Amino acid sequence: MTDRRKVLTAIDALGSVLRQEIAAIESGDFDRVVTFSSEKARLGALLEKQLQDDPDAVGKEVLRGLKDLIVRGSEQLQQAQLATAEIIQEVTHTRRRHSAAGLYGPTGAKRDNSAIGHTMVDKNF
Repeated sequence: MTDRRKVLTAIDALGSVLRQEIAAIESGDFDRVVTFSSEKARLGALLEKQLQDDPDAVGKEVLRGLKDLIVRGSEQLQQAQLATAEIIQEVTHTRRRHSAAGLYGPTGAKRDNSAIGHTMVDKNF
């Protein structure tokens, strides 16, 4: 197989993995997204080596298409990560708000957690 065909084969394989990863992200199948990581790394390293050996094996337009897939996948992963962080923050906030933590003392007696203390009313005239 010629160097150009090897590079094109690696590009096609990496593009296929990236498209599968993007589809998994879009469908919310994040368990599946994790499985693509090692294959992407392997194909990326292979492609990098092949392009180092023969930088002119493919034109920039072919690599631009691959770059577009990489950028699209990266952006979607970042968005998913931000959404996950926001969900975790909201769940943590909700759990704290509805928790019994701090309401009971070490003996099990309920603590007085009112924002203002008890108001004393002088009933003597």
